[in-house]
Amino acid sequence: MKKRIKGAWLLHHGRKLQATTNQDFDAISFSSKCGILLSAISGEQQTSILQQRMDALARANQISAKTEAPAILAELEKQRLIAKGKGGYEVLGITGQAVLEHTATIFEDSAPQSHERAVIDIAEKVSDEPITDRIASEMVGDTYKLPKAEAESALLLGEKIGFFDSEVISNNEKLLFNGNLFRRDNLKKVNAVLSSLKPDESKLVVELNERLQASGCLPLPVVTHLLGQALFDKLHSIGMLDVSVVGNDTGKTYFVTRPAAFSKFTNSIADDALDLAKALVASLTYGMTISSYSRGRIRMIEALMNRLIAGGSIGPATAIGNDYQALELKGVVEVKPAYGGMFYMKLLKPEVGRLALTVIQDGDITAESIQQLPGAAVTEYIHPEATREVKRKNSTQATKTSARNLLNEIRTGGLSK
Repeated sequence: MKKRIKGAWLLHHGRKLQATTNQDFDAISFSSKCGILLSAISGEQQTSILQQRMDALARANQISAKTEAPAILAELEKQRLIAKGKGGYEVLGITGQAVLEHTATIFEDSAPQSHERAVIDIAEKVSDEPITDRIASEMVGDTYKLPKAEAESALLLGEKIGFFDSEVISNNEKLLFNGNLFRRDNLKKVNAVLSSLKPDESKLVVELNERLQASGCLPLPVVTHLLGQALFDKLHSIGMLDVSVVGNDTGKTYFVTRPAAFSKFTNSIADDALDLAKALVASLTYGMTISSYSRGRIRMIEALMNRLIAGGSIGPATAIGNDYQALELKGVVEVKPAYGGMFYMKLLKPEVGRLALTVIQDGDITAESIQQLPGAAVTEYIHPEATREVKRKNSTQATKTSARNLLNEIRTGGLSK
């Protein structure tokens, strides 16, 4: 497995572990937090970060500034990615891809146990196609020389934490898969799903795919109205549709995208930069369509983005101080006060900006897509995997049965009929 892919899975698994008290995956948890903090504090250019800002970015990314950050910073120093400076740290300039690779290196240097390596390998395997827990257990046992009981225990624990999902297909067998199943635009998988649906359902799914290909994202109410709640739940449950959330103090707004919409611009199916780019697109589309001219409404997106990508600043504008708070917390942009309540903004991660601009120019974002965005600053972004996890936990038995059938179609290619 390539280091950047392994690093991406470590960040994925680490986010799942943050929601638990589990201590069985210490190397995954530690390396993931190192990667998360490194991503938040770094950009493509070397920069200086004061201790106060370092602590704030740690807390914003669910890392304790007092109990966890010191060990993480010590590791990043050991890896020669940061160095202590006057009142803070000097941070090496690195790209998002390099963050993933360094995360993988830290994992390997942390003496991971065999079961930790196993859940990373299985997560990658079941993102390509569903496999049974029996086959997965045999793979883990053979590869890592684990006794059958230990292999089965590792998989069960990984499933409960959320490293991958499962659906029961018989009294003694389950299918394992995860939400990255449709990251690659794989016609075979889509056709397998369509062939297992009723003709009228298949027609609706084809219509939705065409609309999403044309516009990139649609408000959730538009999609559920088109498909109906039951069919939408089936498709969302297996990862065929993504639901992202943008929010502020007035509430949250949900919108739907195809998992492959961003993947066509990158090779990594679990790259953390994708979520950062989605958050940037959400904020930019808000700025282009909802923010008022008096606050600093975006009118020439290409010129603005090219200036940011080239390392320049934009502003001053009042809106900059409010509309990009979610991106500030992720270390994507830096916002500085100007005068009269206005602010300047600089892009710290040009690769994220390049991806976001490509998506916008490609026609993947339209006015219809963002009419439902909240009419105030975008201060929160919730990535699609989190919303899918909530949906799966609250699924009815009918939805679970439908998901099982759809997954089995993908696995067998229709041979089960």
